[in-house]
Amino acid sequence: MDAKMNSNRQNILSFNESWREKIKIFIRDVDVISCDVFDTLIHRKVRKPIDVFKIVSEQVIKEERFLDEVEIVFSFPSLRVYAENKARQQKFNIHGHYEVSLDEIYKNFQEITSCSNFLRDFLRGKELNVENSVTYANPVMLEIVKEALKNGKKIILCSDMYSASEEITDRVVTAGYPRGLPVIVSCENGCSKHDGNLFNILKNSFGEHERIVHIGDNIHADINMARENEINCLHFTYIDDIDRIFFPHFSKEENDFTNCLAHGFARFILITNSEKAYDIWYQTGLSVFGPLFLGYFLWLLDNLEKGKFSKILFLARDGYFFNKMFEKWSVPLGISIPSEYIYVSRGTLLYPSLSDLNWDRLWFQFGGRRNKTLNAICKKVGIPLYLYLEEAERSGISDVDECLESGDSRIHKFFVLVGKNLLKDAQKKREISRDYLINYISEGERVALCDIGWAGNIQGSISRIMRSGGISVDLEGFYFGIFPWSQMNNGLRDVFHGYLVNGSSVQNLNEVLLNGGVELLEFATTAPHGTTLSYVEKNNQVFPVLEQSDDDKRVQMLSASIQQGAWDFVTSIMDILLTMDKKIFLNRFWAEAFVNFVKQPTVEEARTFGVVTHSDAPGATLERSHLVSTPSSDAPEDIKEAKEKSFWKFAFQKLYEPQEL
Repeated sequence: MDAKMNSNRQNILSFNESWREKIKIFIRDVDVISCDVFDTLIHRKVRKPIDVFKIVSEQVIKEERFLDEVEIVFSFPSLRVYAENKARQQKFNIHGHYEVSLDEIYKNFQEITSCSNFLRDFLRGKELNVENSVTYANPVMLEIVKEALKNGKKIILCSDMYSASEEITDRVVTAGYPRGLPVIVSCENGCSKHDGNLFNILKNSFGEHERIVHIGDNIHADINMARENEINCLHFTYIDDIDRIFFPHFSKEENDFTNCLAHGFARFILITNSEKAYDIWYQTGLSVFGPLFLGYFLWLLDNLEKGKFSKILFLARDGYFFNKMFEKWSVPLGISIPSEYIYVSRGTLLYPSLSDLNWDRLWFQFGGRRNKTLNAICKKVGIPLYLYLEEAERSGISDVDECLESGDSRIHKFFVLVGKNLLKDAQKKREISRDYLINYISEGERVALCDIGWAGNIQGSISRIMRSGGISVDLEGFYFGIFPWSQMNNGLRDVFHGYLVNGSSVQNLNEVLLNGGVELLEFATTAPHGTTLSYVEKNNQVFPVLEQSDDDKRVQMLSASIQQGAWDFVTSIMDILLTMDKKIFLNRFWAEAFVNFVKQPTVEEARTFGVVTHSDAPGATLERSHLVSTPSSDAPEDIKEAKEKSFWKFAFQKLYEPQEL
């Protein structure tokens, strides 16, 4: 693979440095720096404030508190918003302004709901606790504030907020800012930045000749009104810029709690771990594959909870990341069954599992997008071609090194002619594969399988190999996707489940997966070890033989960076997910960023991931093709040919078929 480790696009390190320099220049010759608080000095790990209310509600429900008032708790997010709006309207009707305190909001909340004093106070305290738990400092502003104080400048916090100044102080100090910063807050002054009057209080707090500037994120309250009050200001668009540059694939749907949490926590990790999160591989793992992997994992655990399984087997190589997740989080999430990571591949199991000449299943052993010679096909399957040169001639293949298209009827005819010998050879190879599998699968067990999926070949192969030895097991596979043609592997005791696509019942993401999604997922889930090539017996034990390939190791290295981003995402968000019922997160919204990434990649993503290579056939990691093929010229026929060869059609279109404006 010749993909560069670092993207040329702006990374988080240069992004932060750009803001740092802009602010330093802005405050160079001033005496007083007024700072907006929320989305300027501090951020939340959620996308919007109302998400805090949803967390409060779900945590109280899981704690099984206030069962006699559970309807109020369940409706808390909307009731809390309504109570605030009502309190503001009442304040305006009486006093001519909308600024209210948190106590006034909860007074209205109680009037609306008739809840007990205990529930009212409990929810108020829980809201503050959740707010503190999801609050973190903006690293650029934290550095600016500390440096400005050292240089003798004055810092004052100026906020439109219902929280009292003491609560705001606690919040910013907890986030890491120095103690003792004065606070001007709207709820304590009966006016706001929004109406401009809070800036009058700001100016009156300092001497006439002290030079004051203001920094904030709201275009009206922090910029337009500051200018109207003759205060120089800087529009701090940090969060909006972060989302535009680094998170283009998150849905903008505000009512999707899953997406809001995923977006908020991915943003938190990027902002607070900028030294580690500077490259495009890590960032994509963080924002695209992290949410997808977590959604699949929660779905997997829910299915394990419903079934009575003897164990779960994570299949190499695509099950590696999820085996790690299972080891760390299965018990905290309520699942406790034995698990194993086993070394299998289509290349080691599909051919030995053949008990009849099933052409569709056999094709999966060597099929792909690239033309191949009969010589290469036989090497891939494991057939000694020199024994079957006569059959090749009879099939119409006089030159075994002639490149043949996958659909060439001569290939099919060749396998028909050598079929009986093929099945005898498969039977011999079946024994050592079964000897390896019986270390993990026993008679009568009900075993869950975790793998990436698609056609169900590995599960079907395991089932056939075990049955041929008289070992009956129930195998239930849980995959990212199962396509309709998996039916060829569906035995009487085999069950297949797909998270994104599920056979013929759920297919709306087929286009995404079949035009780059499959290959991108397989790349992102690559384990840090080679594919399983075969098995060898030593001292009455069977061991897997793993491929050692420099090109594959480069794939592993890039995949490891993606998985590190995904792991950091899951680790960060899991702390708060554990405080809520995991069933509210059993959905496919976790996959939205991945779907958008596949269908609408940025130019930089299309270029960077487009040169990732993917094996053209099962186990053929030495026979790799780029996800996006490069046209040999600008001629329409060359562009068409390159597009047909490309795995990732959407990225090809982005690079070579740009849409006219």
